[in-house]
Amino acid sequence: MANLIFLEEPHVYELDGEELPSVSEVTRFIARETYSDIPQSILDNAADRGTRVHRLTEALDKYGEAEADEIELPYLQAYLEFRKKHKIQWEKIEWSTYNPERKYAGTIDRMGMVDGEMAIVDLKTTSTIHTVSVTAQLTLYKLMAEAQGFKIDKLYVLQLKKDGKTTFKEIAPDLKLAESCLYLHELLKKKKRKRVSKKEEKEDNKDKREAERKDET
Repeated sequence: MANLIFLEEPHVYELDGEELPSVSEVTRFIARETYSDIPQSILDNAADRGTRVHRLTEALDKYGEAEADEIELPYLQAYLEFRKKHKIQWEKIEWSTYNPERKYAGTIDRMGMVDGEMAIVDLKTTSTIHTVSVTAQLTLYKLMAEAQGFKIDKLYVLQLKKDGKTTFKEIAPDLKLAESCLYLHELLKKKKRKRVSKKEEKEDNKDKREAERKDET
């Protein structure tokens, strides 16, 4: 049985020693277009906040309690409000898995029964929901989960806001968008391999010429 390892610090997925691209990496073309005008410091702060809130909600779901500071508390309250409004039974929490056919991996925030249907829910703490990016991400998650034997009925994005409120929005899967992301990723990977191959070929030819010159002297 294949063994998937997620190395959190470098954000790398390895399947039996083979590094797999993450869903974030596969959808990076959309992310670059979406966030290119936002200063890196703001993106870093938002990412750090999102990571902290994800860990708090995970602790809440797994252990029934979590300690939040003044900044994180409204987001946690928003998550609690979401849980009160909907009938939820999570089967997977922060589930790292992969697509064995397409060879990519990712971590699904939540998967389980939501109001009677099997759903994948992606948590966001950003001030704006970028629909195209979220659609690509959730569709790739759906394909990944279904490749692991699950039947997914619904895809949702759950936006946790700094005022303690939420936006819970259903996302329609877009297979063409997901396939486009996978195609672009594979295309650029092949081009990168060709560049490396040509570079190695030039270096080999250079070494051969140098060796020939030495033989002639």
